[in-house]
Amino acid sequence: MAVASVPPIIDEVQRELGLSATAAGFLTAAPVLCFGLLAPVAPVLARRFGAERVVLLALVPILVGVLGRGAGSTLALFAGTLLAGAGVAAANVIVPSVVKGRFRRSGAITGVYVATLTAGAALAAGLTVPIERRLGWEGALAVWAIPAAAAVLVVGAAVLRQSGSPTARGGEGNARRLLGDALAWQVTLYMGLQSLVFYAALAWLPSILRDSGYGAGTAGTLLALYALGGVPASLAVPVLATRMGDQRLLAAAVTALEAVALLGLLLAPGAAVLWVLLFALGQGGAISLALMLMVLRAPDAPRAAELSAMAQAIGYSVAALGPFLLGALYDWTGDWDAPLVALLALTAPLAAVGLAAGRVGTVRAAGRV
Repeated sequence: MAVASVPPIIDEVQRELGLSATAAGFLTAAPVLCFGLLAPVAPVLARRFGAERVVLLALVPILVGVLGRGAGSTLALFAGTLLAGAGVAAANVIVPSVVKGRFRRSGAITGVYVATLTAGAALAAGLTVPIERRLGWEGALAVWAIPAAAAVLVVGAAVLRQSGSPTARGGEGNARRLLGDALAWQVTLYMGLQSLVFYAALAWLPSILRDSGYGAGTAGTLLALYALGGVPASLAVPVLATRMGDQRLLAAAVTALEAVALLGLLLAPGAAVLWVLLFALGQGGAISLALMLMVLRAPDAPRAAELSAMAQAIGYSVAALGPFLLGALYDWTGDWDAPLVALLALTAPLAAVGLAAGRVGTVRAAGRV
C-alpha cells in the first residue's frame, strides 16, 4: 500500500511540488532501493530477537512514514517514503523464513501471503484517486496509515501471546558464503529482474495509460487491476511449484504472459484492459515464484532467511533502477514507446535466469564451505 498509493496521483503530486518525471520516478524507486540496501540487516535482527518480533518492529516505521507523507512538503513526502520503505524491507526478508519454519504447506501459505500483498496494492491503487478528490493528495497518501496501525495491533497482540520465537533465531549464519553459490545468484537475479519490471510498471502504468487517452480514474482502476488481477496466479503458482519436479515451466509461462502484455500495450493500447490483465497474471505468478524459490532452494529456515536477504538486497537494488530509468527515458524521448520497449527487452534475461533458478537443487547448507 505504501508504494502502490503514489502512482495513481503522481501527476497531481508532480504539478503541486514541481517534480520532473525523473524525480517522480525516484520517489517510487526510493522504497524499492530501501528494500535492497536494508535487506541484509533483517536476518541479523531475526537471529537476535526472533523473526516474528522483527515483523512487529518493521511495522512501526511503515506506520510513521506513511502518516508523515500527509504533511504535504517535498521533504515529508520523500522522508516518509524512505521510512516506510525501511520497514517494508525488513518484513520482506523475514516472511520466507517464517513460512519455512512454521508451515508445512509452504506453497499455500506463500500464495496467501502474495495474494494479500497484491490485494492491498489493488485497494491502494483503486481508491487513492477517489480519496484524493475529497481529501487532496496529502490525505490520500496519509490515509493508508490506518491499515498499518491495524497491523501493528494484530501482530503486536500475537507476539505478546507467545513466549518465544520459533523461527530464524540463534547461530551466527554464513550468509557471505552464498555469494559464491551459483544457484543463489540465479535466484537473486530472477528476484531482481521480475521486481524491476513490476515496480517500473507500477510507477508509470497510470502515466502510460493517461498518455494513451485514458482518464485519471480509469488509469487508477487499471492499476488496481494490475495489482488485483495477479491474485489467481499468486495463489496457484506457489502450490504448483511445490508439486512440480522443477519450476522451469512456470518461469517460462509467467514471463511469456508479461512479454505479450508489454507488446500489446506498445502496439494496441486501445485493448489496455486485456494487456493489463495478462500483465497482472504474469506478475502475480512471477513474484510468488520468486518467493517460493527462496523457500525451495534453501535447506532450512535460517538459510531461507539468508537466501532471502541476498536475493532481496541485490535484487531490489537492481529493481530500484526501473522507475528511475524509465522516468529518465521518458524525459529524454518525450513518449512512452521507448520505456515500453526497454521493459519488453528485459523479459528475455528474465526468462533465462528463471529457467536456471527453476532447476531442482538447494544452495549450500550453512555448515558447508
